[in-house]
Amino acid sequence: MQRGHRRPGSTAALRVSNERAILRDLLSNGPATQSELARRTRLSNGSVSSIVKALRGRGMLETSSTVASGRRATLVTPRTASRTVAVGIDLGRSHIGIAVLKPGRELLLEKRVAMTPETPAEQALADVRQLLHASLGELERTTDDIAGIVFGVPGPVDRERGVVVDGTILPEWVGRSADDVSTALGIRVDLANDADVGALAERAWGSGSEIDDFLFVKIGTGIGAGIVADGHLYTGGFGIAGEIGHSTVDPTGALCRCGNRGCLETVAATPVILQYLSEAFGRSVSRSELGELASTRHRATMRVVQDAGQALGQSIASAVNILGSKLVIIGGPLSETGDVLLDPVREGFARFAIPSVAERTRVELSRLGEAGSARGAASLAFDRADESAYLIDDADNILLSDVDNNSSAS
Repeated sequence: MQRGHRRPGSTAALRVSNERAILRDLLSNGPATQSELARRTRLSNGSVSSIVKALRGRGMLETSSTVASGRRATLVTPRTASRTVAVGIDLGRSHIGIAVLKPGRELLLEKRVAMTPETPAEQALADVRQLLHASLGELERTTDDIAGIVFGVPGPVDRERGVVVDGTILPEWVGRSADDVSTALGIRVDLANDADVGALAERAWGSGSEIDDFLFVKIGTGIGAGIVADGHLYTGGFGIAGEIGHSTVDPTGALCRCGNRGCLETVAATPVILQYLSEAFGRSVSRSELGELASTRHRATMRVVQDAGQALGQSIASAVNILGSKLVIIGGPLSETGDVLLDPVREGFARFAIPSVAERTRVELSRLGEAGSARGAASLAFDRADESAYLIDDADNILLSDVDNNSSAS
């Protein structure tokens, strides 16, 4: 029997697909009642009950009695083996962040360390490896305990090839692949865009936790957007959807690093804001000082941030006019200026969004701060990891062999 050979449309293949959906949901979101599983996976109550019974019989799930909404219910819990943590890495121009999660998104560790903007890619990878092993050591774990790692980078990632492509704020990373990073860290790694994993963090811990359609806009050295549509992360046909920073706001404006003129990043990215203020002050203005200036309603700071906010609102409106998002969440370093930024973003959005969108779409600041991207990357690591990596031993072999047996018999 050839392992893994199955007809995609067969009943056995559909059953295994549904089993995987339930297992992934439990590992990502934690224990749930059968009714909650039906709602989250969009399977019928009868299908969920049947699948849970089968997986429990194979020792992959445990069930217990509980009470939900005043009624008796069955709580479903996944059985886990040794590899029960996921790691998220957030790489920026001037920082490295790490988050370690257990199933159910239980946060075990979260750290963020500074890095000089000129750090070469090889040195950054060495620093990431050191931070990873130090963090695992604190938790008394090793790389053998890891179900998966997602490495978030500030730029577009071609999902089909697993490669960083043009548009990143770290030019030396263009062309680097997941295999390159895996070799440097000594463990299998997956790559993702930092705004995408930021959106997943908002979905799990932030303002998007109860909304199925929203846009997360991260404003830092670059500007990117993570799109959640119908409850799922949307990255487009190539995995690079959401590059809102390269939408044009002024066709005759400054030349952008992407080669076009007047992109949103040329007027609203954090380094541009700091450059304008440094010229006005006749000295270098730091990012931390930017927040202080905004809090005192400094006149020049207000003007520069407000101009950026209006441009952001225009680009966000164009995106939401197409996507129909119910919520826009603004995150990243520039969001630390608070209402000084948020108010003009809302004004620009209201001006350029179609009326029905402007009336019903909320625009607000992220509550997660800088922690979001690493957490979201770790959450994605659980989603992308194969069940056999963190369920009881040979779980995936059991699922696949069942399909093969059914396929051979048909």
